[in-house]
Amino acid sequence: MKKKWIICVSIIAIAYFVLSLCDFMYIPADKYPAVIRKKFFTDNKNITVKSMGNVCQVEDGIYFVYHGRLMYMDNEGKAVDEVYSGSNYIGSIMENNSDIFFLCKDIFGICKMSRDIDKKQLENINGGIKPVINGEGDRNYIDGKYIYLFNGDILSKYTLDGIKIYSSKIYYDQIRLGGVGSVVFNEYSMRIIREASYGPGIGVDVPYHYLLGWNKVKYKQKELTTFKYYKEASSWDRNNTTNIVETYDIWAKNLDDKIRSNSDKWDIMKDRDMGEYDLVSIGLFRENPNYYRVLNGYIYFYQPMEFLYRDKNYIDKIKFNDTGSVSREEKDKVEFMVHMYVMLRIKAEDIEKAKDGSNIDYEIINTPRYPIDYDAYIENYEVNDNFLYSVSNGESIMDEEERTKLFITDMNTGTIRLIYSRIKDSESAYIPQLFCSDNYVFLYEYSYIAGEDKQRITRFDKDGKNPMLVVDYTGEVVMKPVDPVQ
Repeated sequence: MKKKWIICVSIIAIAYFVLSLCDFMYIPADKYPAVIRKKFFTDNKNITVKSMGNVCQVEDGIYFVYHGRLMYMDNEGKAVDEVYSGSNYIGSIMENNSDIFFLCKDIFGICKMSRDIDKKQLENINGGIKPVINGEGDRNYIDGKYIYLFNGDILSKYTLDGIKIYSSKIYYDQIRLGGVGSVVFNEYSMRIIREASYGPGIGVDVPYHYLLGWNKVKYKQKELTTFKYYKEASSWDRNNTTNIVETYDIWAKNLDDKIRSNSDKWDIMKDRDMGEYDLVSIGLFRENPNYYRVLNGYIYFYQPMEFLYRDKNYIDKIKFNDTGSVSREEKDKVEFMVHMYVMLRIKAEDIEKAKDGSNIDYEIINTPRYPIDYDAYIENYEVNDNFLYSVSNGESIMDEEERTKLFITDMNTGTIRLIYSRIKDSESAYIPQLFCSDNYVFLYEYSYIAGEDKQRITRFDKDGKNPMLVVDYTGEVVMKPVDPVQ
């Protein structure tokens, strides 16, 4: 009898393993019954995904990191204390429910601390701070219920206690050059397709769950197109993936007018009579963003849009060679592309529901548009409710000195205004960073002074008002107002 049980168990185990190798045994979460889906799957239309940063809001105040030291500010923004400066260097932090998570650089892993801990316990790294996930990944995210860790082409999902739920290979993984890689939301992963061997658009890794155990996951791919054509594509156009000609609507006209009215910003347009050219297509350039933000069901990213213009009589002007193809030189005579950087957002739900090969809509947020706003190339941004903050740190042709500029966009009204402008330090070493709490936005500026990395922190109210220098380059807490334009 015992032998029969052993045989039966062995057969079941083998069958479970063999079936787990079969693609037909995996289905997407939305195919499961609603009762199971709601209980076991992340399915949030208003998903917010937090990533490791320098600032996190808790119920009674704000924690922030300064040179590996953990600082604490009360909610009124008046008192600042250092609560930890131990040997375990804190690289970044994020908050979730009753816990605060740390990226601890000395042990190359994620730790967590209870929000309710007596701050005096932090004098000892073991007094309340405990490792959760060992090992270093490319990016870490928390969606309120789970921790997601990217490590090359592997995406792993953990409980908040560090118990691994699954690790699975993704196709659209990290890009070493040209953007850091994909972002996760509701177990989906996506990024802009940069590889020249594939059609342009957005690559999405879709989670498929094993029918006999939904914590076993395989990722399958779909590609979404981002180009809209308003004239028939040329025979050599590799961006045309749908063969659909759209109506030249008000959205396209407004963008087209914006480009034409600023033609002096692109050298390739300066010697052309734009009255002889049609707008052929608008789409997203093959450049993966440095990072994404996921807030309240939207995915935000800063991206160059590509505009293709072609001579109205190109077919009569172009010369085909003996093989029927067209040289690069001939193409350049009758068509050209320009690129304009814009801030975009897409609904996460639209990404999830879109069918493979379909076109995805995206919304343009009103921020400086480079090169039209040629002294305001956005190098960092952050989103907090209906406000989007964007910082530029590049060289300005019109200004005598290079400046760090901070803009705020009210996404309810579309209005944008400059809230901070400061001449860059002569030895500015790194791109400024932005971080948000519930009621404030923090600007971190960096310099390399006397052989040491230095940083200063300026705090603004959520609406961009009342700039306050919190910590200066010496590391001293100063808490004094500063002029918005310096």
